[in-house]
Amino acid sequence: MRLVFFLLALASAALAAERPLNVLFITADDMNADSPGWMGNPLKLTPNLDAFAGTAHQFVNNHVSAPICQPSRSAFMSGRVPHRNGALGFEPMREGTPSLVTVLRGAGYFAAGINKLPHMMPETSFPWDAKFMGSGKNPELIGRHTRDSIAAAKRAGKPFFINCNITDPHRPFYGSEQGAARKQKKAAKKNADSDTEVGEDVEGILEPVKPAEVHLPNFLEEIPDVRREIAQYYSSIKRLDLSVAQIMKALADSGEAARTIVIFMSDHGMSFPFSKATVYFNGTRSPVLLRWPGMGAPQRREEFVSSVDLMPTLLEVLKVPAPAGLDGRSWLPLLRGEKQPGRDHVFTNVNSVSSGIYFPQRCVRNATRALMFHAWASPTASFKVEAMNGLSYAAMAEAAKTDPRIKGRVDQLIHGNVLAFYDLTKDGSERRNEIDNPAFAAEIATMKQQLLGYMERTQDPQLENYRKALAGQPLNFKMERLNRKKGG
Repeated sequence: MRLVFFLLALASAALAAERPLNVLFITADDMNADSPGWMGNPLKLTPNLDAFAGTAHQFVNNHVSAPICQPSRSAFMSGRVPHRNGALGFEPMREGTPSLVTVLRGAGYFAAGINKLPHMMPETSFPWDAKFMGSGKNPELIGRHTRDSIAAAKRAGKPFFINCNITDPHRPFYGSEQGAARKQKKAAKKNADSDTEVGEDVEGILEPVKPAEVHLPNFLEEIPDVRREIAQYYSSIKRLDLSVAQIMKALADSGEAARTIVIFMSDHGMSFPFSKATVYFNGTRSPVLLRWPGMGAPQRREEFVSSVDLMPTLLEVLKVPAPAGLDGRSWLPLLRGEKQPGRDHVFTNVNSVSSGIYFPQRCVRNATRALMFHAWASPTASFKVEAMNGLSYAAMAEAAKTDPRIKGRVDQLIHGNVLAFYDLTKDGSERRNEIDNPAFAAEIATMKQQLLGYMERTQDPQLENYRKALAGQPLNFKMERLNRKKGG
């Protein structure tokens, strides 16, 4: 009898070993790279996320393909850059485009999506088995949605792929006037099914960050209202961390943690000027945390990688064949100590923004330099995006009336430069355009060719305009508005 039990135990262990790993993919909404403690924020706002970071591989120079909600999510969920998957802005990917959802469901996974679902379209590319909304800024509810997703997968007898999207620190920020107005509007409509859920106040749990405590990012201006809004943003970061805690607790309570790959990243940078919806450094940088059973000692990787690499990386870990036509490359060779060509630079993109207006931007950057192309730029242009709502841009615009330095910064944002080159060693906040500086001529020429090669390989719709810019010719660009518009 003991032999029978022993053989049954061996068989059970073998079956468990063969069972595919689960996947829990957690995203933050508009979280800047320097916000969490594990990336150096001295306020230590994210103890739960920091604890996870200590157990995971860290890719600190990851940049999202597009620094806007829908095109960013479409890119990392499809492994293709925006102009190759069709989601240039707030529009669906092309019908038939494979995604992590379709590929993993095809491999036998149960797929659950929590929040941000309207930003992942069309439904044929995102055929979720379970959908949950309204918990993006509610830590207790997002934990419950995670539990419900895992339970549904267990009932189906399948491994799970859960894309759990926290909508903090997206505007409106915690304690902001925008947030209070949104709450009143929602209460009047009694509508609790919203992807931009304001969330519970978590009063007595969350102590708001005070303006005097703020560590002001160097790309923003030292103005009282900027400091006040950063404090509100950091308070939202603290609420995000409470959501991370609830999600990870749901995973631990399920008994599946030891068999689950966990990924964390932000979809792009913070909703402030020179970040979200721009190809400036703070718009696109989004470090990634990646942990899976048996991965070995955590590594901190400094190669330049892209969010389109997530899909091929995850599929290689799972030993699931990747579809043809991906733009990304797996990171596993890097983790094995191998070299990959081209990991010293990365390309980023903007097309249309949340208003539907096209503000095309491209960038190639490395550790010390950045070359940008703004097809929309002109002395009469007026750049306007959601990140300019609220206190900070209004304070900058007001200060620009009397402060020439801040006026120059505002002009840089709203009028742009067709071509710009930044020396990040001396100008990390990308304020001084060195495109005409002969001291950088060789590097500028190299980076111009790198960006040209990328645009040619990916059949970029802005390729003709970029060639004209390189030749010093007028661009064939007319400000257009996309008919489709969703928030974000």
